Amino acid sequence: MNPRTARRTSRTAAVLAATAALTLAAVPGPATAATAGAAVPQDTADPQLRSRYITMPDGVRIAVDVYLPAGTAPGAGLPAVLTVQRYWRARAEAGRSGGITEAARRWTARGYAYVTADLRGTGASFGTLTSEPSDEAAADAGPLSDWIAAQPWSNGRVGTTGDSYGGDTAMLAASLGNHHIAAAAPVSYDFDAYEDLARPGGVLIEPRLGPYAMLLRILDGTGGTTCETDEETRRICDLAGLHGVTPRPVDGPDGPALLAAARAEHAGNVNQTEMARAGVHRDYRDGLKAWRTGSIAERTGAIEAGGVPVFTMAGWLDAGTANGVLSQFSALSNTQDDWIGPWNHSATWFADPFRPARPSTTAEREENDRRVVAFFDHYVRDGARPDGRRRVHYYTFNEGTWRTTDRWPVAGTHTRRLHLGQDHTLDRRRPDRAGTDHLVLDPTAGTGEFDRWNTNLSGDQVSYPDRAAVDAKLLSYTTAPLTEDTRVTGNGKVTLDVTGLAGSDRGALHVYLEHVAPDGRVTYLTEGQLALTERAVADRGDNPDWRRLRTPRTYAAADSAPFPQGRAQRVVIDLQPVSALFRAGDRIRLSIAAANPDSFELLPADGRAAYLIGHGGGRGSTLDLPVVG
Repeated sequence: MNPRTARRTSRTAAVLAATAALTLAAVPGPATAATAGAAVPQDTADPQLRSRYITMPDGVRIAVDVYLPAGTAPGAGLPAVLTVQRYWRARAEAGRSGGITEAARRWTARGYAYVTADLRGTGASFGTLTSEPSDEAAADAGPLSDWIAAQPWSNGRVGTTGDSYGGDTAMLAASLGNHHIAAAAPVSYDFDAYEDLARPGGVLIEPRLGPYAMLLRILDGTGGTTCETDEETRRICDLAGLHGVTPRPVDGPDGPALLAAARAEHAGNVNQTEMARAGVHRDYRDGLKAWRTGSIAERTGAIEAGGVPVFTMAGWLDAGTANGVLSQFSALSNTQDDWIGPWNHSATWFADPFRPARPSTTAEREENDRRVVAFFDHYVRDGARPDGRRRVHYYTFNEGTWRTTDRWPVAGTHTRRLHLGQDHTLDRRRPDRAGTDHLVLDPTAGTGEFDRWNTNLSGDQVSYPDRAAVDAKLLSYTTAPLTEDTRVTGNGKVTLDVTGLAGSDRGALHVYLEHVAPDGRVTYLTEGQLALTERAVADRGDNPDWRRLRTPRTYAAADSAPFPQGRAQRVVIDLQPVSALFRAGDRIRLSIAAANPDSFELLPADGRAAYLIGHGGGRGSTLDLPVVG
């Protein structure tokens, strides 16, 4: 195994540590009047635990752990929390049943029943995953909620929550129209797996995806994969603590045999890497495998019709999760309380590029635990009706300030257009003189080991070192020092005049918005990318409502075409959203690359392509920024 593969393997194995803990919502953020004084119960008695199967309408048995506060009796009227987990609901060593999870202790201490289930086709549940997740797996939250509501200790209401993949299943549950599901609180979830995670701009995050997919194969035993299959699997199991452990079997003498029978059905689970590679286009379908199957974006109509209130959290620098939350906010009229902050995936690290990365403190985690509990107390415990309020709370980089808005784009936003010009300038005035700059694909110019695309599949910190050395390998355009403070908040856009040269017919472009300090330090803020075969812009009327903040684009096979060589083309690239302050004296920079080898496949595969980027004259290239005030 080469050193780069070893590093990626070790980082990807960390996803188990980030997700298996099943914390409530371990996220740092600002205190609010509603949460700062919230008391946390200190009941230290172990909850009651029962592990069992619940049979779905199609006969598939789902393994669940049911935790109840100590001493719970019939008629207790408990609210319930449901988490459907991809990475095993709990682990057990041979001959032992496993312990009580920290999440179970914390929820039951607050007076909730806590129910965690293995996703269909994973852990101790029966079934086979035909997609990630399958329609059937997404639908199982409905019968599970029905079962919970029918228990003698239940108040009839369920809140769905989870982190990462568990957040995906929590949000998918809100689309089921189940009247027992009273609230959803997904954390660090992927609104649309194609655009917001696996293929942003149509470009595959291949270097990040492969090790993660291998981890899933180990967990599922797909194709007979075990910890001992090869060096890579042994290393993953060493780092993730998987040697000698299995999913927790259900209670009873038949538990181990049932576990073995269930796991035998997982051997046929879909290979995520193969699907991601084959699924070049958004409309890809191979039998039951399709991007649309597990997409929350495709279910916005059903989620809105169900009216479930939603509480969610995402990090500005966690893959495309912030873009997903803003798409959710824009498309859904549901009651919402959305938080976008300086966080990595799962919000276990503070991630503001102007400050050193650090683990979230215990106080920060507990503060946001209280925030999630307060939301569930209102809707799941007390049964309040949704009030229709929709809010986004967001943090601004280089300022450290939180703000709240009930609209997006935020009030007072206007578009500031900056034009690329000669001598690598970026200016509000359109240059009269036309020119071009030569861009050559550099396979060494990436975003580093700990970028936004790594954290979503590893749970690692997000850390971008000074970009000055990397920018020397790219095309960069920089403003003069700003004369006043400028706050950029929202979804920016880059429009480039591009002439393809040799190798460009199946190439890609990557663009970076950066902050340049008076001392010359270059700080990454956000980025965008586009496979040039997917450059076609659709009619705005054909753009789904959830994509209203994004350039109309289908990513459909029928709209894909090789990039022409020798003829200038207009290429529009969306930036991931961000909120950042440029102070007077700072400069704004746009950098353009033809590759990001740390996180994306090379397009073309041989890494040889060149382009001319035009500026000035009748066409030119521009950077559009959402400036507030």
